[in-house]
Amino acid sequence: MSIRVRFLHRLKVPASESQLALTLAVSLVLMAALLLCLVWQANVIAFQQEIIRSLWNLKNTG
Repeated sequence: MSIRVRFLHRLKVPASESQLALTLAVSLVLMAALLLCLVWQANVIAFQQEIIRSLWNLKNTG
């Protein structure tokens, strides 16, 4: 049996309060990490846009 299947067999329905708290905490951390990744990616895109604009101006004015 795989690790995932064994883990799924251990889960109880309904989930206990500690399981819910752990799940919410993990979800919060993952969502915060995704938000940081999106902000970082937006900064990269903005920087690339500035470089493209400056190269475009250099090409058209030079």
